[in-house]
Amino acid sequence: MRASETTSARAHEVLERAYKASIRVPAEEQASFLQLTLGSRLAAACLGLKDTRTLSSWVAGGTIRPEHGEHRLQVLFRVTTAINEAFGPSVAAAFLRGSNPVLGDQSPMIVLADSLPHDSETRVITAVEALLTA
Repeated sequence: MRASETTSARAHEVLERAYKASIRVPAEEQASFLQLTLGSRLAAACLGLKDTRTLSSWVAGGTIRPEHGEHRLQVLFRVTTAINEAFGPSVAAAFLRGSNPVLGDQSPMIVLADSLPHDSETRVITAVEALLTA
């Protein structure tokens, strides 16, 4: 197997595990993971929340009220889990904050926060896959 095939296979495995976790892990645990891994401010910004109190409420098991909130939470959890597994939390945070050529030089944070989850999910996952296979 060539190195590029190995890298691609590894990226697929990482993304598949992250996807399965995003479906199985309860919302409050996802919120807690994001809060611990990214910090409250970055996680809340990526989720399109106005402040960190809403995220803290979700961690405590509070109702996820904003429209599309749960889907955004799952997408951000999936992205962060995959990058964290491959590279660690600091790379996950840098990926979310930074300008990304796959996203037309927008940051994944802005794409996730400002777009409907079903519109942003495929675009951001494609950017994650590009990172994992680079």
